[in-house]
Amino acid sequence: MVLGGAIFASCKWRVEIFDKTTLIALSIGVIGLWFVPWGVLILAPLALLISVLSPAGRLEWKTFRKRRIITAFMLLLILNSSGFYPVSPPVGAPEWGEPIATENPHAPAWPASEQYTWIHEGAVIGVLVTRTPHTFSTFGQASSTMSLGVMMGMHDERLHQSIQLMDDSIPGFSINADAFSLAEVSTEGSHNYGDEELTIARFDVKREGFETTLARVLVVGFPTSGGELTLLTITRPVLSSQTDVFEEKIVSQFRAP
Repeated sequence: MVLGGAIFASCKWRVEIFDKTTLIALSIGVIGLWFVPWGVLILAPLALLISVLSPAGRLEWKTFRKRRIITAFMLLLILNSSGFYPVSPPVGAPEWGEPIATENPHAPAWPASEQYTWIHEGAVIGVLVTRTPHTFSTFGQASSTMSLGVMMGMHDERLHQSIQLMDDSIPGFSINADAFSLAEVSTEGSHNYGDEELTIARFDVKREGFETTLARVLVVGFPTSGGELTLLTITRPVLSSQTDVFEEKIVSQFRAP
């Protein structure tokens, strides 16, 4: 409703000529946030490209340039603001017991997120619920959020706590949580867990300045319509006897009702 009101007001306010094209395009764009993979990251460049390639579109830009720039700025501001909306509390599997941490002081303030952490069978398990202001669709929600996390360094910040807990609680593991780096591992990008194909990302944890891998990280995405995404993160030392890089057992426990 807020987006719809902003679109109409920006097109109508103090103008003699009503910018119908912008109203229609932005209305389609807002609806598209619920269906188009990667959301605004695809819709915004696409809309700009179409308007530039079309002669009529270029003419309308000369007439409504200032208004359209203001409108685009308002919509981006509203979408960014939605990233501060509180998220649902994370939920773990009964087999994991009680979480050892229910907040992550190293997580970024935007987008809003909440993370609970467990230690179970030699692994540090994090369940993160985060806002995805760039898209309200389940299509591409997990893959786009993970990619943005890599580009913006969010995974490093959120995994700081897991590395610290592993260093404190798991025998034989030693790494300074303030001096580690993540190296993304080439993977299929998705994996079938039972009857569901889920987006995944894998990382190697290394001591900063060294090439030796000390731990491995698996991130599994569980998309939800409406701009909220759950990420299951499993961090395990390389010395662990666990050989299943896709962590079928832990993921199955999390997926169970």
